[in-house]
Amino acid sequence: MSRARILLVDDVRSILEQEREILAGLDLEMLTCENGTDALKMILHEKPDIVLLDLMLPGMNGDTICKVIKSRPELANVSVVIVTARDDEKELQRCFASGCDAYVTKPIDPADLIQKVQILLDEIEA
Repeated sequence: MSRARILLVDDVRSILEQEREILAGLDLEMLTCENGTDALKMILHEKPDIVLLDLMLPGMNGDTICKVIKSRPELANVSVVIVTARDDEKELQRCFASGCDAYVTKPIDPADLIQKVQILLDEIEA
C-alpha cells in the first residue's frame, strides 16, 4: 500500500513544524498549508487521507473547510482532525458539528496527536 498522505494546515509556521516533528515517526507523506482558502484548494486537488486542520485560519476557518469536505462525495474518504487552542464545551461542539473525525487541543500533546492520527491510519488500512 502507498504511504498515507496528511495535509497539515495552520497559519503559525512553528505549529506546522511541531506537527511535522511529532508525526515524523509515522509513515506519512506530509503536505502543509498556511491558510484556509489555499487549504481547501489543496484538499480538492490532492485528496489527502487525513487533514490536520487549525480551527482559526485566515481565509476560511477550519470548521467551514471541514463542512465542505464532509459534504463532497469525492472527499468521502478524507478524515479531519481539528486543532484548536480552546477546549471549552462550545468550541468542541463547534468542531464536532462540522463533522470532524477527531480534535486535538493546543498546546499539542504529542502522544494524543499520534494516537488520533494512528487510529485514522488504522481505519484507512482496514
